[in-house]
Amino acid sequence: MYRSVSKRPRSLWALFVLLSGCATMSPEECLQANWEEVGYNDAAEGYAMSRSAEHREACADTGVSVDFELYRNGYSLGLPYYCTRETAFETADHGGAFATQCTRETFPDYALGYSEGREVYALKSQRSELQAAIDDKAAQSDALLSQIAVLRETRDDPEATKDTRQQARYQQTQLEALYRALYDEIEQLEDERDDISVAIDSRIAAFYGSL
Repeated sequence: MYRSVSKRPRSLWALFVLLSGCATMSPEECLQANWEEVGYNDAAEGYAMSRSAEHREACADTGVSVDFELYRNGYSLGLPYYCTRETAFETADHGGAFATQCTRETFPDYALGYSEGREVYALKSQRSELQAAIDDKAAQSDALLSQIAVLRETRDDPEATKDTRQQARYQQTQLEALYRALYDEIEQLEDERDDISVAIDSRIAAFYGSL
């Protein structure tokens, strides 16, 4: 009865519509619309029911009006195909908002999946913060190595004064100590990051294994 739901990721499709400036429906689609089918597909693709107002605007110039009763009926039939535990998990896992059309009372599995996905998203956020800290400290360590190399050249420069070479040697020693401490910090952060990655993979595997 209804055409199959598009496999195109909703976010990418929404971005395409935004960039192209296209209406939700073409004039031809408006003239041929089965509003029950349109409602069904909108629900199954994750759109809010308010999308019917966008269809009304898109079809205004054609003289075609949205049959809201048929649209709502089709929407209610399509909603269970979107409001699933798996959809909710993947939405939350990627930082998406809770779909308010998937009410907790009607679709408790959606609420459960969203909660599970948010836990994974929180872990991914922690991992991203750790990686940012690692990158920052790695940049600092690279800068220290460059300074150490310059000091080493000064230390070994036969034309430099004794005091200059001694000062370079002292500064080199200090920077090398800083570098070692920084290296230890990076290793610790990398261990924490890797532990979180294991936890993420474990949660994801457990989730899909439970479906």
